[in-house]
Amino acid sequence: MDVGITIDFYGYIAQSQNPDCKYLIPAGETIVNGDPIALLKTSRNPEAAQAFIAWVLTEGQWKVWFKPDINRLPVNPRAFETPEGRERQDLYQAFLEINRTEGIPFDDNLALSYEKAVIYYFKAVLVELNSNLKQVWTTLVSKYLNGQLTQEQFEYYVGLLSKPLTYVDPKTGETVTFTQEDAIRVTSIIGSEPQLIDLYMLAWRQRATERYQQILSELGG
Repeated sequence: MDVGITIDFYGYIAQSQNPDCKYLIPAGETIVNGDPIALLKTSRNPEAAQAFIAWVLTEGQWKVWFKPDINRLPVNPRAFETPEGRERQDLYQAFLEINRTEGIPFDDNLALSYEKAVIYYFKAVLVELNSNLKQVWTTLVSKYLNGQLTQEQFEYYVGLLSKPLTYVDPKTGETVTFTQEDAIRVTSIIGSEPQLIDLYMLAWRQRATERYQQILSELGG
């Protein structure tokens, strides 16, 4: 069974197109919030922007959410009283479920404090080295399914593969681990010294490459 993380409407579209796919909303492990909309004070066309916001908030606009290629959950339950809403009982059930779900306590200010570092870390470790990561994961799963690894060994390598990297900080020269606290620190640094972004990404990429190669070597892949 394959498992992946996704935003809700991707999940609804996937399960509507493939009956073998099911979108789940794990209690206590899901971010439940609405999408914001606002007018920028620097908008060059504030009147048009305000008209668009007014349109988004009107009942006539709600039917857009129910199009099969959009599949968004409305915030207002009255949307399901419209003709288009009554035809989407699948989304209505999802709407009821999400309103019963206990979400992750989400702190926007905390998230913003480490966001930039996480973005660049994700790109360096998972995106730019995606082929390396896939090679390790494919080898690991294959050996486990073929009985060459025990459950305990498999879980050990999964933990090793996914734990935060320890790297040499390009600004301080100190060896640190990429924890939440470190991400907050790095976000602050690259906010004032953006020229260091490439150096941080290089440090993370090098350590990730070493880890992937280490695991492959131990697996004999």
